[in-house]
Amino acid sequence: MFKSLVLLLFSGICCQMTAQNAISGYIPFENLSNGDVKVYLSRLKIEDFPDRNAAEPIAESDIDKNGYFSFKKQIITDKNAIYRVYVKRIATLLKDTLQTDHLFLLSNTDSIRFQKGDQLFSRYTNSNPADKEWQKLRNYEASLFGVGIGSDQNLSDAYLQDMRNYSKDSLQILLVKLIGIKQLDNRDLLGKDIAKNPDYYLNLLKELKESELDRSEYLFLENKLAFLTTEVAENKFRKSEALNILLGIVLAGLLILVIRYEKRKRKPALVPLSKQETNIRDLILQGKSNKEIANELYISLNTVKTHITNIYYKLQVSNRQELLQRIQN
Repeated sequence: MFKSLVLLLFSGICCQMTAQNAISGYIPFENLSNGDVKVYLSRLKIEDFPDRNAAEPIAESDIDKNGYFSFKKQIITDKNAIYRVYVKRIATLLKDTLQTDHLFLLSNTDSIRFQKGDQLFSRYTNSNPADKEWQKLRNYEASLFGVGIGSDQNLSDAYLQDMRNYSKDSLQILLVKLIGIKQLDNRDLLGKDIAKNPDYYLNLLKELKESELDRSEYLFLENKLAFLTTEVAENKFRKSEALNILLGIVLAGLLILVIRYEKRKRKPALVPLSKQETNIRDLILQGKSNKEIANELYISLNTVKTHITNIYYKLQVSNRQELLQRIQN
C-alpha cells in the first residue's frame, strides 16, 4: 500500500514536471564524447532563415546521467516561432567543433519530445500543428529533388510551380507558407515567381497583414512587393482619375440637358393667331407695309398696328425680321 502511494506520488510529480517543460528528451552520451554535455536552445527569425548562426541564444540545459535534458515553457513565446536545439561536440579525428541540431516550430502551448536514437534529435514528437505542416513541406520539397529537379534551369521552372501549387493547395498555416516563400527568396527565385504570379503574392501579403504575425516576419516579402504595390496603386489612381473625368463629362452633359429642359419648360405655350391676325401675318411675310395691309383689309392703320403687336406677342418675336426667321424655322 505504501509503495503504491509512493509510486503514485512520484508519477504525479513526473507528470507535473513534464507538463511544465516545452522541450525535453534524451541525448546518447556516446555522441557527446569529449564534448560539452549541454543542450542549447536559440530562436531564429524568418528573415534570417536558414542561417543557423543568426539564431538568438535563449537558454541551455544540463544533461543528467541518463542523457535527459529539458527547457521550461516560460522561455517559449506565445506565438509560433522557429527554434533551434543543438549540442556541441568535438570530433577528435577532425580536430574541429561540429554542431548537431534540429529546427522546429513551437509555442508555449505545445511541447516537443526527443526520443533516444542512433542520431541526435532524429526521433521526436511535436504537438504543434504548424511544425507538423512544416515537416510535410520539407518532405515534399525533398521529394521534388528525388524526381530529377536538379539543374538550375529546371529548378527555376518546375520547382517554382510545384512549390507554389503545394503551398497554395496544401498549406493552411500562414507561418509555414512564409517559410516556404523565404526558401524561394534564399534561392533567388522569389522575384521571378512574383513577376509570374503577382496576384497570388499580393493576396498573400494582404492575408499576412490581417493576421497576428509580426510585420518583421514578412517584411522581406513586403519589400519584394514594394514596386508591385506601388504600380498597382498608381494604376488604381489612373483608373480612378479617368473614371472621375468620365463622370465629370457625363454630369456636365446631364446638367446641360437639364438646363435646356428647364428653359423649354419655362417658355409659355404659343397662343394661336386669330383669323385676322393670320391674314395680317401672311401679308407681312409678303412684304406689305402697314398702310398697304390697312387698304387691302379695309381697316384702319391703328387697327393694323394693334394686330401686329398681338402677333409679335403670341409668336414671341420683336420685329418683322424675327417673324420671318421664326416662320422659316
